[in-house]
Amino acid sequence: MKTMTVREVSRGRKTKVNAKTTYRTASGEWVAEVDGTEFRQACSYVCQGVRDCVCENLEVQADQDDDGKEYRVLSR
Repeated sequence: MKTMTVREVSRGRKTKVNAKTTYRTASGEWVAEVDGTEFRQACSYVCQGVRDCVCENLEVQADQDDDGKEYRVLSR
């Protein structure tokens, strides 16, 4: 598992989720597979009080050894 930081950019609120796996797609996009319930809770927390906050638009980065790559979250 890889610990990821989920951040809402305008207010800077952030929290952590655990990715089951991460990989790069053929098109070069980085993907983090996260438990759906865990990601919904993270989204609810970071979007609290933020107008027009959308889970799919949150910034998601690995905590360590990743050179600042941004990930798209695939929740299952």
